[in-house]
Amino acid sequence: MTSELSTENQTIFIIDDDENIKDFLVTFFEMSGFQTKGFSSAQDYIDQLDDTPGCLVSDVLMPNMDGVELLNHLNQVEHLRPTIFITGNATIPMSIKSMKLGASDFIEKPFKPELLLEKVNNAMADFQKNLDVIGRYKELTNKEQQAFFYMIKGHTNKMLAEELDISASTVEKHRASVMKKMQADSVVALSKMATLLRPLGQDFDFTD
Repeated sequence: MTSELSTENQTIFIIDDDENIKDFLVTFFEMSGFQTKGFSSAQDYIDQLDDTPGCLVSDVLMPNMDGVELLNHLNQVEHLRPTIFITGNATIPMSIKSMKLGASDFIEKPFKPELLLEKVNNAMADFQKNLDVIGRYKELTNKEQQAFFYMIKGHTNKMLAEELDISASTVEKHRASVMKKMQADSVVALSKMATLLRPLGQDFDFTD
């Protein structure tokens, strides 16, 4: 189901070194009611970063800087924007890696523009939820962030105390603080929030 989102004040940023594809997508999104900006390379996009709300649509395989490298850079400078990658069969592994870094979705070539539009609308509608969770996570202290990690891995209080080198009573305080600050009513809810922290480069591993 497509999320309804007003196109007002939303800009679609398109990166593709193929001028024909870039120009086609710019025209398509303009006809769909969006403002658009087209770039021929990841570096061109980086050079013109601003706080304009919207969505990034980018090819994955590009010269000089590919999609994974681009997203890595954007995470480092904390420039968060919903991102959808366009990929061919050969670059699906790169797309999956990009999603672990925070990309919202990816679409395989050849694709229907209407499907890409649906993915863009959904990504922008969901992005505010991500920002809310990210904001709460960044309010945690360093110890609380460590506790968050071990809590979603199912560690007991005793294990947490050993991992963080703190007392059992301090563990209880950290657990309570994490739950309160993250506005979570259970560790399951906390685990779901962890998946939204990928734009920070956080890819929590739930396996031992």
